Order: sequence, then C-alpha cells, then structure tokens
Amino acid sequence: MTRTHAIDLATARNLEAQALLGTGLEPPSDWDVVDVRSGDHDGLPVTVIRRQPGPYRLGGPHATVVADRDGRLLGYTSLRAAPQAGLPERAESRKAAFDLIRRAAGAYAEDLVVQWIKPHAETVTEDDGAHRTVTGMKVQTRHADGRYTWAVVGPGGVCLTYERGIRWDAARARRGTPMWLHDDWIAAHDGVGPELDPPHASVN
Repeated sequence: MTRTHAIDLATARNLEAQALLGTGLEPPSDWDVVDVRSGDHDGLPVTVIRRQPGPYRLGGPHATVVADRDGRLLGYTSLRAAPQAGLPERAESRKAAFDLIRRAAGAYAEDLVVQWIKPHAETVTEDDGAHRTVTGMKVQTRHADGRYTWAVVGPGGVCLTYERGIRWDAARARRGTPMWLHDDWIAAHDGVGPELDPPHASVN
C-alpha cells in the first residue's frame, strides 16, 4: 500500500516523469511508488516521490525524486546494492556530473564552480538485515548564488545522487536545506529516529 500525503498516485507518477524527462535518470521500473509527501525546499513547495522494491521501509534500497510544482528536479537518488566495481577517475566523474547537471538544470550549470571531488559512501540495509555499501565519486560545486549543487557518480558514470540549490547555515554550522533524500533525516523528521548532529540539517 502506498503512503500518500500530498497528491494522488497518478499525479505523482506524472510529476516524477516530468522531473526526470531529458535527464537520463530512470528509477528501476519494477520498483513501485511507496510514498508521496509534500515538503519544503527552503520555502519552495516540493513533492517527494519514493520508490522501493518492496513495502515502505526506511534504510533500504530506494529511488527518490524531489520536484517542485513546475516539475523542476531538485533532488534524485537511486541507492541499491550492486557488485562493486572501480570508481571513475576524477576527470570522468566531473564530466559525468556536469553532463547530468546541464541536462537537469540547463544554464544553471554555467555558474557552478567545483569545490572538490572525492569518494562518498552510503549504506543500505537489505530485508534480511545485511548492510551493503553503495559508493561513488561526489562532485561538489558552489553556485554564484552561494548555494551548493552536487552529483555522486558511480561505476560506469551512473548517477547515484543529485541535489541542487542546497543552502549552508553558517550560524549553526550545518546544512540548512531539508534532506528529503536521506533516510536518517526522514526518520528524525517523522519522529521515529533521533535528531542528526551537524553538519546534517536539523528537522526544527
């Protein structure tokens, strides 16, 4: 059963398709939409659409899209265990990240400056409790407006995660923009997990 907090399932699927159109990103077609919720991206209303290979469960493999009302893609992740292969080189990672950002954000990409490129790992928990690590090369950039955009590029140049327009809260030394792609943050937001320490975003 799909947990729907925002819009009906058909509208959510259409919004997901609109947000991903032309980006080259595709969530697994055999994963069902299991959660649709309304959210906030620094004052901008967004819809968060989550797919999983089974029923709704935090911590497991999932593919999540964050889109605004106009279908603009602000966040995407596809985390699933896979045979580990060598990570792409920095130059390959940079090219793959910018190719994606240009497809997803157009001219916005021209005002991005790379800050660093380095390995980044996430953990997913399978239904049997086994922990699997999903690793890619994170290409972090800063926009001329002071916000951050990044992509995590996995083996073969596959995008694992993309986030756009992320605000840093310098006064609190932590991310200011909600973390709709991150299950630990979702758990804290929903009151079923502990608040995360900086530099993660607060739910308050």
